[in-house]
Amino acid sequence: MGVPLIGWRGWEALLKLIVWDFDGTLVDSRPLIEAGMTHALDKLGLPRTLMQEWLKYVGLPVEVGIQRSFGSLGLSFDEVLKAYRGFGHAEHEGLLRAFPGMDDLLSELAQKGIPMALATSKRTLPLLRQLERLGWTGRFDPIITPDQVTHGKPHPESLERCLAAHDLKPEEAVMVGDTPFDMEMAQRAGVPRVAVGHGFYDQASMMDYTPLAFAPDTQALRATLLELFPAPEAQ
Repeated sequence: MGVPLIGWRGWEALLKLIVWDFDGTLVDSRPLIEAGMTHALDKLGLPRTLMQEWLKYVGLPVEVGIQRSFGSLGLSFDEVLKAYRGFGHAEHEGLLRAFPGMDDLLSELAQKGIPMALATSKRTLPLLRQLERLGWTGRFDPIITPDQVTHGKPHPESLERCLAAHDLKPEEAVMVGDTPFDMEMAQRAGVPRVAVGHGFYDQASMMDYTPLAFAPDTQALRATLLELFPAPEAQ
């Protein structure tokens, strides 16, 4: 079971929707992201040690991550973005894989009739392509990306769009994510949240945002979500 951090008894009577982050939560995209940034750093003639600075901002829209990582180096935003996108991410998407057990977990939750949405910092076109590759097309509704909002994470707009699509109150959904940006977004939206530890950030980085639980892997996440979304006869 995931590690409960605050009492969650009572939440199971309220929750009606799971909102997922994508990179680092559902899929291990670190190899793809690191390959793209390695390409960009080499292209720009920059030391690969800057990778660690870049990884601090994974979970934000890529444009924001670039500004925060490279703004102080005197490089133009367009120059870095062009180098990063020149990697050819579509041709290397085989590097991106679902975390072990995640496909089964999504299928199980879907079979239980639990609605699921996506709130991600990945742009729409690559996201839809990757969902199709994973066999997850049609699994999430709505899918909210930076292309659908004015303000990206950690602003609450993405979550607010998910709530509005299902006509739900904030306390009727749970956000599942692997970054402090996911946790902050949920906190600002008034949405309860579950932190996962198999992505880009450790447990300590998310504790300021009072998640209901911390799940270090998919097995623990499954146990946590089944606690929060029990079968009707178990409620």
